Amino acid sequence: MLYTPLSYEDINGLGDEYKQYEVIKYQNKQCCIERMQNGDMRLVQLLSTDPNDFLLNDFIPGTIISNQRTSQ
Repeated sequence: MLYTPLSYEDINGLGDEYKQYEVIKYQNKQCCIERMQNGDMRLVQLLSTDPNDFLLNDFIPGTIISNQRTSQ
């Protein structure tokens, strides 16, 4: 049994639709993102054990992260 915030599919890599996701560090927090055709990224999931991180507006699922903002 694994105790992790990741889904079973993320750990085992099942399904082709999961290949489009990447884990990056954004504002010193681990995030699962989906790359868009224009080069921007869409936040899919925040990977954190700190409950306060989930209250930050920058980490709401679906938030668009532009290429200019990733250098922060």
